[in-house]
Amino acid sequence: MGHTDTKKMVQGAMIAAIFGALSLFNTYTGSMFDIFICYVMVIPLVWYGYTYTLKDNIIVCFVSMIVIAMMGLPFFVISSISSCFVGIFIGEALKRKAKKETILFGTLIITFLNNILIYEVFSGLLGINFMAEMEEMYVTMIQPISALSDKISLDFFLSMAPLIILLTSVMEMYVILLLCQITLMRLKIEFPGSFHIATMHLKKSTGIILAVMLFGSYVILNYAGYQNIYLSYAYTIAIVAFALQGLAFLSWFLIMKEKPKLMILVFIGILVPMVNTLYVVIGILDIFSDLRENILYNRHSND
Repeated sequence: MGHTDTKKMVQGAMIAAIFGALSLFNTYTGSMFDIFICYVMVIPLVWYGYTYTLKDNIIVCFVSMIVIAMMGLPFFVISSISSCFVGIFIGEALKRKAKKETILFGTLIITFLNNILIYEVFSGLLGINFMAEMEEMYVTMIQPISALSDKISLDFFLSMAPLIILLTSVMEMYVILLLCQITLMRLKIEFPGSFHIATMHLKKSTGIILAVMLFGSYVILNYAGYQNIYLSYAYTIAIVAFALQGLAFLSWFLIMKEKPKLMILVFIGILVPMVNTLYVVIGILDIFSDLRENILYNRHSND
């Protein structure tokens, strides 16, 4: 057995041992950090998959899952399976120099399927009642603004459950990729572009599709009197996409102004009613105008 094979086995065994220790730590802390631990677990698997072969990474993931299953709680075990698949996928995608869009979409598919398993397939085993949690979320949402109950009924809010799972999956995908990029670029692993939210800039063609979805669904739902859950999905997806584009622009603007610490306020703002509506407007302007180019031009002119 050569030196490389020995090094590979030792590193793989270390990863499995660390995952076992993290699983034990998660169990003793009452699953307080299980989601964050699962996000972090992806990083060494991506590095290992990028450094060695696909077969080697699959073996390490298999051994790690055996260790985790022996001492982990059910929710952590299921989430760890997703972490292993994401680690295998991203590591192999980076090694094959896949496009940024491929990595984003592939990771999203895995996180979405993981959430389907957690909230639908194994919900009884895990003691999770997603619809009951959504009812509590609805009550919490309408308490400060009681007038919302006239516009958004409980049945309508519950019908948005699949979309909420999808949006949760998108958020998880973003956190995982950002953590991987921040950590692994220090190890000289190249990524196909930045995954920072500030780099998000939707094409005008995509903006046109979103605009048609937004205004078309709004008119049909509010003026034609035709209620359809898929129209509600289209409206919500368009709103969220434009709001994220607005968030991306504001993040980019703060970075350009060398005030990145204020980005935390921007992220909080997207959760505040009325403020997030402003994000939608900014997002539309950012897509359909040369807003960033004009700001950069004026900055260079002033310099």
